[in-house]
Amino acid sequence: MNKLTKIGASALAGSLVASSAFAGDLSVTGYWEVTGEFATGDSTNNAAVNNTGNPFGSKANLSFNGSGETDFGTASWFAFTTDSVSGFSSHSVTLDMGDMGLVGFDQGTGAFGVGSIDDKTPTAYEEIWTGMAQTNSDILDGSGGSSGVFGYINTFMGMKVNIEYAPSLSSADAGDGAAGGAVTIADGNSINFAITNDSLVDGLSFGFGHGENDYDHASGDVANIDTKSTTAFANYAFGPVTAGVQSSYTSGSTSATATTIGANEVMIYGIAFNVNDSLSVSYTDYENKYLKRGSQGDVTQDTDGINIAYTMGGATLRVTDASMDNMGGTTGKGEDRTEVSLIMAF
Repeated sequence: MNKLTKIGASALAGSLVASSAFAGDLSVTGYWEVTGEFATGDSTNNAAVNNTGNPFGSKANLSFNGSGETDFGTASWFAFTTDSVSGFSSHSVTLDMGDMGLVGFDQGTGAFGVGSIDDKTPTAYEEIWTGMAQTNSDILDGSGGSSGVFGYINTFMGMKVNIEYAPSLSSADAGDGAAGGAVTIADGNSINFAITNDSLVDGLSFGFGHGENDYDHASGDVANIDTKSTTAFANYAFGPVTAGVQSSYTSGSTSATATTIGANEVMIYGIAFNVNDSLSVSYTDYENKYLKRGSQGDVTQDTDGINIAYTMGGATLRVTDASMDNMGGTTGKGEDRTEVSLIMAF
């Protein structure tokens, strides 16, 4: 992703402001990746578990970044493709107003609010829970899902403040001219934020966030549970080593077992070591305690594993090996997962 292809963007600019006086640039980056995933265990939510098919696959993705000047600041646009044929998976539009901050509208990039810090522990490749049936973003559900949301970012006295507001907790409108059925508007909204800093102490980065999902419940509505989520993290880098910890708590649950799960407590510990300019290794331990309602006993889901990344010019070979016990708060349900990835950036 180091080489940028610059192309004229007058058509894009015209669609944004309907004025030939507006001109901007569009940068395109991308990558190609082939992966092999090998998983065993008991999970109905991960098709790779105990599969007997071909474990290898590949994909290609493109990222588009457009920008141009307006009377109010720098307008920017971002879009990311799901793969080479199926179109965009996420996109956002922002306006940087300098000292007044940045405002934006997000359709799935997760750039705003508490979701932007769902797991900040150091890693050589990816979050240790990636690809598993239960992820940390599922637990830290204080945001409105990062689709159809408004955001605001600014820095005050060295602290970066990142706010997200979801006017509705239903599926967002796909937009003018987009295909799809009628949009269902739910009674409910979400507001959440993240505050971070990486300049107060040399080598230290830290932050915290909070979010709430509030519903106006209809008669008999038991599926939509009001939730409150809080998280905090701290990472410290010393030489080639970075160590970090993150704690999260969510009251309520939006999962299918919302009537049985009262809250979740998450603790994550991670350490990463840059062996040299090409090789990095990390270890993560992730514990998610399911606090059950009524007389049910609490269950701790435990996930741990290592990540390795080796860079060879424009190519990177990455490996993750992870194991999860008591998946989803169910005693005895688990998964072992190994993924090998070769990625080429351009």
